[in-house]
Amino acid sequence: MSNLPPSQWLYIPKPNPQATLKLICFPYAGGSARSFSDWQNTLPHYVELIMISMPGRGSRFSEPPADCMDILTNTLLDELTPHLNADTIFYGHSLGARVAFEIQLKIKKRGLQGPCHFIASGSANPGKDRSDKNVYLLNDADFIEELKSLNGTPPAVLENEELMALFMPVLRADFKLADTYRYTGPEQLSCNISVFAGKKDEISEQAQLDWQNYFSSNFSFEYFEGDHFFIDSHNEQVGQAVNNIIAQIHNGNLLTQVS
Repeated sequence: MSNLPPSQWLYIPKPNPQATLKLICFPYAGGSARSFSDWQNTLPHYVELIMISMPGRGSRFSEPPADCMDILTNTLLDELTPHLNADTIFYGHSLGARVAFEIQLKIKKRGLQGPCHFIASGSANPGKDRSDKNVYLLNDADFIEELKSLNGTPPAVLENEELMALFMPVLRADFKLADTYRYTGPEQLSCNISVFAGKKDEISEQAQLDWQNYFSSNFSFEYFEGDHFFIDSHNEQVGQAVNNIIAQIHNGNLLTQVS
């Protein structure tokens, strides 16, 4: 068993103190650990899976949601620091990719050990201006229509007024994080980066390819079937791609750039 105290921010289904590699996963807006939990069954024995558990959902449903990127990432980094004692892979989907990127900037600033590989999944680059959308400011009816268009919330939830009344504050907080965050600094990170993209995602290919501008090491790009939420609709295939990266790291191979 791990000697580390439990954290409400981190869900670790199978603590592994002997792990030589840790896969740390950050969910999309409105998402949870369920997008990554099935991967536990296929990961190599030397990998520990750590999933970020956000307030306002699951076992933390009664807690107020986070809506400030700076406070959120400072808190998460404090929680993650004891776990940065081995090689790590950061995986973030959509909003989760920008949260993971911001944490990496703070890791570098604090002089801590950053990830050896970053997977930015279903996300435009962190410098893209999203302030023109401001989805979180829409009235309830328009906000729900936007959720429908994204195709990531079950219709049974969207059509249930009581459920939506419960989840609306969480979703608005997440969209506030997504719509108001933009990185404008000159910093480049040195770890390898892979970008995963859905073939039918509304995010442009270029907006995703531009992630490479924020990293100085090896870059790869891979398409998956599905829309913005391909991580859920094609979870097994994404998990296999993650395992391929893990195998390359374990074997000491570097990814080559894909244009």
